[in-house]
Amino acid sequence: MTRAALGVLMSHWRANPLQLVMLLAGLALATALWSGVQALNGQARASYAQAGALMGQGQSAQLDSATGALPVAAFATARRAGWNVSPVVEGRVALGSMRVTVLGIEPLSAPAQAGQAAGGLAELGAFFNGRAFAHPQTVAELAGAWPDVVPSDAVPVGTLLMDIAQAQALLNLPDQITRLTIAADQRAGLPPLTDLIAGSQITPPADGTDLAGLTDSFHLNLTAFGLLAFAVGLFIVHSAIGLAFEQRRAMVRTLRALGLPLRRLVVLLGLEMVLLALVAGALGLALGYVMAASLLPDVAATLRGLYGAPVAGSLVLEGRWLIAGLGMTLAGTVLAGGQALWQIARMPLLAPARPRAWALASRRAMRVQAGAGAGLALVAVALAYWPGGLGLIAGFALLACALLGSALVLPLALGWVLARAQAVARGPVAEWFWADSVQNLPRLSLALMALMLALAANIGVGTMVASFRGTFIGWLDQRLVAEMTVTPRDAAQALALQEFLTDRVDAILPLQ
Repeated sequence: MTRAALGVLMSHWRANPLQLVMLLAGLALATALWSGVQALNGQARASYAQAGALMGQGQSAQLDSATGALPVAAFATARRAGWNVSPVVEGRVALGSMRVTVLGIEPLSAPAQAGQAAGGLAELGAFFNGRAFAHPQTVAELAGAWPDVVPSDAVPVGTLLMDIAQAQALLNLPDQITRLTIAADQRAGLPPLTDLIAGSQITPPADGTDLAGLTDSFHLNLTAFGLLAFAVGLFIVHSAIGLAFEQRRAMVRTLRALGLPLRRLVVLLGLEMVLLALVAGALGLALGYVMAASLLPDVAATLRGLYGAPVAGSLVLEGRWLIAGLGMTLAGTVLAGGQALWQIARMPLLAPARPRAWALASRRAMRVQAGAGAGLALVAVALAYWPGGLGLIAGFALLACALLGSALVLPLALGWVLARAQAVARGPVAEWFWADSVQNLPRLSLALMALMLALAANIGVGTMVASFRGTFIGWLDQRLVAEMTVTPRDAAQALALQEFLTDRVDAILPLQ
């Protein structure tokens, strides 16, 4: 009987292929946009982490100077005093038609990540003899502008890793280094580095790189757009599933009257939704990968051009965003079709074919839905008054709870308004109008929720775009207005510099 019931349920889709296409298309497009955006964000963040790990930023403290350079003798002084440090030379240089970041290291004392990027112990001889290492994409872009370059996926895009002596010659920094990387493991009782090396300062690990913080606004906007697209896709799916259950009410009544147990019917309907979700999710993941792979070169160029972030232009397929995308598809399908399954499970045997009974069941479902919306509103309030402030993820969760909570409460609030209007109506036409509005509210609730979210999203997206534009303009104002940036050691030196430069430059733009 189970096979026969499943065949009857599937016959609905054979008779309504356009409805099936809309259901699969809604799920597939929602999954594609969400998983594609997550793939882009994940690839960019992986590139930031790779760059920070190679340069020792974010993991090791750095010893540098306010002048931007240390003498080579500082390395020898620190090593003789017992400090486990490694010299680094870093700078930008034009090679051929592109500008690259030259990173010079001393491989015997460099951090493990830099040694791996340089090919390990097997490549030390070639490394000292002038061989450089770069990402395969950088090697292709150099097009022979540097004679001996070995591709290495461990090197960030746009970076040329080489021996420190060769980097000093290329950057025209004789007898100078940019900084010293301080290893985490040090002997006890060592003299302070700042006392050993005059004019030096220690930068803590947390302040080593700001790429992730600088690009958080960009990635948050991408995530918001992806989630908004996913929500729009779920509305399409909800409409298709709701219409399918409306059209199959008589079929449900007949199957139950023929003896099909209610639990088995609900399980079969649930399996049907899961099967459709898996098919649409697989198609959406494939589309998402194609979309992300197509857009990644432009996104990488944007991030490199705006923020100097080294992002690879080729997409690496990772299982975690595939699993996350498929999980979002299944969760969205359950969310879209769960209400209809719950109504069928709660109604008597012959009720599904009676419109009034279906409307009463929908009204009960609206109360449960409003309760869920009130719960989300409480979560939003709790997040708003969370002690210590909100991070990006918590702030995003607050917005999601507020939007979804408002949408879920909307049908019950409209039902209460219509019921009050019906109670005070006078005359048969007015009473019929309000009664018919109450009767049709369950069918119109989804469209009204979508309209409310669309208006909220329109305002929200405009605000996000304006905030991103303001952030970017502020970033440009701080970095591109001045032709030279000078960092004083203290307030007294800053005042002396300002007095000295007043009659010698066009403008002085202080930054705090």
